[in-house]
Amino acid sequence: METYRLNSKLVENNKEYIIQTTNDISLGLVETEVYVDGILADSYKVPHPEHIKPEEVMSLVQNTHGNKKQEIETLLKAVPQILDTANPTSIMHLGLAFFHKRFYAEAKVLLKQVIAIDSKCHEAFNHLGQVELALGESESALSVSQIAVDIKPEYPDYRNNFGEALLASKMYKNAIMEFQRAIDINLYYSDAYFNYGLTLLMNALDQKDTDLFKNFMTKSHEYFTKASIINPEYNTAEFEKGLIAIKKQNIQDAFSLLKRVRENHKEYQRQKSASYYMKHALHPNWITEKAIVERIRFLQNEIDKNPSYVDLYAELSRCYLSQAQIIWKKGVEYYQRTLDLNPSFSKTKNNLVTAKTVQEELDHAMEKISE
Repeated sequence: METYRLNSKLVENNKEYIIQTTNDISLGLVETEVYVDGILADSYKVPHPEHIKPEEVMSLVQNTHGNKKQEIETLLKAVPQILDTANPTSIMHLGLAFFHKRFYAEAKVLLKQVIAIDSKCHEAFNHLGQVELALGESESALSVSQIAVDIKPEYPDYRNNFGEALLASKMYKNAIMEFQRAIDINLYYSDAYFNYGLTLLMNALDQKDTDLFKNFMTKSHEYFTKASIINPEYNTAEFEKGLIAIKKQNIQDAFSLLKRVRENHKEYQRQKSASYYMKHALHPNWITEKAIVERIRFLQNEIDKNPSYVDLYAELSRCYLSQAQIIWKKGVEYYQRTLDLNPSFSKTKNNLVTAKTVQEELDHAMEKISE
């Protein structure tokens, strides 16, 4: 089977975006990669059946490439429009869409704008810390993550993210303190346990804080194990190899393997969130029932980690109401289908009128809630 390749280039705000799409015959998939100023930012893979006609593969390459190109064009064009609204919530959602696409420089600009509008927006400070960390700006990451923690000291996510900024700055003892605080707030916070174990190994390799050397191999194994019990997503082949390396006291191999497990876990979480934020930021009407259900599950898990994070409860409330709106609309559609099949159903006619009236009220209510 022939290999097809498509390339497109977009230039916006002195940045060059290269979109490349090709089919991989051996793996049976179509892959699109997006480069920002020559650095890989995002990749998207679409598998196809083993037995497929060449023209169907070419069509899949064209459609995948076109969709990705349109997505990025729409994302970039949305920036000035959403900035003009001066709505911090809308700007932050767009910033998170960029963040989950790994367009970190763009996300940084938007999140800073949110903070300029609302200097107490702890969520923007928290996400900006993650963006700065991804950009390798450890000092800035420390500064803004500290502000998020100062505003909301009871949020374990903020403690954990601040701990990661400290870890990147090789401030191991302080990082351990933040991960422990996150665990103290939420005993079932798997990411904090995992980071705690990783910090012990990194400190040992760096030979820095001697206070952390005591029983660090046993303790790190214990913390990694707790993380995997709480969150089975950590249980990968590399994770098992990492634990074996700890038992063999091979610190370097253990650290390399388990750090990769953490990065893979973060990437998995990023990919799960990327499509939601794209739709939410650019086309709220595109939010499907499936996307809402996935978002509800995500928020429920986040609330389990951050039981006092009031913003999560507020967003979960909106998601449940959005789900109700979507389901109600589906009920209206099926009443209409019923009448299309048999127009003589008088009771259904009355039900449809009532349902449509309520739907209009629901739509109006959701518009007010989303303002």
